[in-house]
Amino acid sequence: MRYGWHILLFHLLATTGSSASAEDSGLADALVQVVVDSEMGRFKTLYVYTQVTAPAASWHIEELLSQLLVRLPATLLARRVFHRQAMEYKPYVHGVLLLVDDLPALAEIYGGIRATQDLSHTLVYMSLPTDPFGEEVDLALQLLWRLSVLNVGLILRPPGGSQFVMLSYFPFSATHGCQVISASVVNRFQMAEGRWSSRDYFPVKLGNFHGCLLTCATWEDMPYLVWRPSEGGSGPGSVTGSSSGSFVGIEGALLQFMADNLNFSVGIYWMSKDEVLATFDESSSIFDEIFGQHADFSLGGFHFKPSAGAEIPYSQSTYYFMSHIMLVTNLQSAYSAYEKLAFPFSPLLWRIMGVVLILACLLLMAWRCCRRRQILEDPYYHLLVLTMGGNLPDRLLPRRFPGRLVLLTWLLASLVLRSGYQSGMYQLLRQDTQRNPPQTIAEVLAQHFTIQLAEVNEARILASLPELRPDQLVHLEGSELQSMPALARQSGSSQRLAILTPYEYFGYFRKVHPMSRRLHLVRERIYTQQLAFYVRRHSHLVGVLNNQIQHAHAHGFLEHWTRQYVSAVDEADESVARIASTSYSTLDGDDGDPRLSEAEEQQVAPTRNNVLSMRELAALFWLVLWANLGAIVVFVLEVLAANGCFRSF
Repeated sequence: MRYGWHILLFHLLATTGSSASAEDSGLADALVQVVVDSEMGRFKTLYVYTQVTAPAASWHIEELLSQLLVRLPATLLARRVFHRQAMEYKPYVHGVLLLVDDLPALAEIYGGIRATQDLSHTLVYMSLPTDPFGEEVDLALQLLWRLSVLNVGLILRPPGGSQFVMLSYFPFSATHGCQVISASVVNRFQMAEGRWSSRDYFPVKLGNFHGCLLTCATWEDMPYLVWRPSEGGSGPGSVTGSSSGSFVGIEGALLQFMADNLNFSVGIYWMSKDEVLATFDESSSIFDEIFGQHADFSLGGFHFKPSAGAEIPYSQSTYYFMSHIMLVTNLQSAYSAYEKLAFPFSPLLWRIMGVVLILACLLLMAWRCCRRRQILEDPYYHLLVLTMGGNLPDRLLPRRFPGRLVLLTWLLASLVLRSGYQSGMYQLLRQDTQRNPPQTIAEVLAQHFTIQLAEVNEARILASLPELRPDQLVHLEGSELQSMPALARQSGSSQRLAILTPYEYFGYFRKVHPMSRRLHLVRERIYTQQLAFYVRRHSHLVGVLNNQIQHAHAHGFLEHWTRQYVSAVDEADESVARIASTSYSTLDGDDGDPRLSEAEEQQVAPTRNNVLSMRELAALFWLVLWANLGAIVVFVLEVLAANGCFRSF
């Protein structure tokens, strides 16, 4: 794009036959210096608005605008200058220049602009007020505060005409207090010198909250946030500070981190169950009430909505956590005694071995038929003996080289198969005697698992997994975390159950309870959602929260807090660092700590490998027993046949 001025909708009045007064010329120079030398000079978009209430002030405002446009240098980075055009809210910075005569004119402009936030830098000139600390100035600054216009300078012309003053307000200060909007002089333009006394036109206002109270609307849930009061400290529902307790959990650590860095006290508004459920409504109208009456911002596992629309009642920070939605299943029953014997080889290999043995037997049969003589005594039996690793008498071994080569090749193949079978059996008995759990979402669906999930998530899950049948879904009575012990108790049974949950619930359960070894994580993600803060629409806190989140990301704090409360997806059970569970009250009033009974704790406490025992190979003894019984039956039939018992048939 070519750099230049694209001036839209400008209506400049002709000013022939007159010249600007010295004061107007100095005022134009003062405004241009602020636009060029401040942060506004680095923005690519500049919005200019003019509005007057008294008709007599119209000529002055239009004359000032004309001089200002003439004085703006061609090197200004702004590529677009808009005059009286409504600003659509977008999360990028821009400059705003307002030329008005009084407070009603300023209010009328912002009634049409609508989109405001602290990312913009705004310069306002009011011609009629002359008292920097008058009531009209305070009302104008209060209007800007309600609209979250923080980076603002209000220029007035005090009586005397020797200087211009720039006013602003500090909503959190040690002098005025918390959210007390009062005018403060931040800069002066001396007419004689033709410059501002300071080049800091927009001082930082939200770097230090001076201990003021900011209220957070949230609810207790691990591993996100739980308030842990100190002994004698205040409990849930009251205003809290770092001196009366602490926050635990990923979001709790982030909240405490921001409170310490920005020096504000944390107030908590505990959301009810109905309010939390209402947040899943697409309209999100509940936040109108929360931010209008109860809280400054909200935190509680809320996911970022990149295309939420222009009329939602809240704004969002950048994401602070990536929440992966995954499936956790129970472990199915152990292999039976006979299945263990077949486990070391895949079904395909068993089929190949059977085909080879059958072909060998057919070859022997064809050989006997072609030669029409007995080549061996019981050849099929001897073939089986060789396959199982047995020995043959020397007189039965082949005499010629081709026959011996075939025999050696057969013995080598039998040796490799026996060694592979023994190693596979050893691995089965030492490591895993359970059936293979599903590794993908497709396997879970194909094996007809019953999937449990929170009712509020059903619509989104069905949209993400259209192949999922509604009859496979069961709604959880509690939260995902509280349901995991019951799922673990179903391991070892024939039931096939799964919970659809954010991974951090399962990762925290692994940190807290060894019973998690009875659960299996399907590592294929269904979808990922970004968790973010919610604040009042276009709130001044958006930029503050974003800076703190970026700071925590850049220095690894969020990664550290995540590792502290949630195990990694690929972390082995043996390397998981256990932490103490945190007791808290859920939205239903139950204990959020998924405790186990003493018997269950003792049952899952041992972590030794399985010890090989004869009981693990019981199927071998059963096969020997069945073979002996079969041999006895055959022997009895032969005896009966020898005695002529079957001659009548």
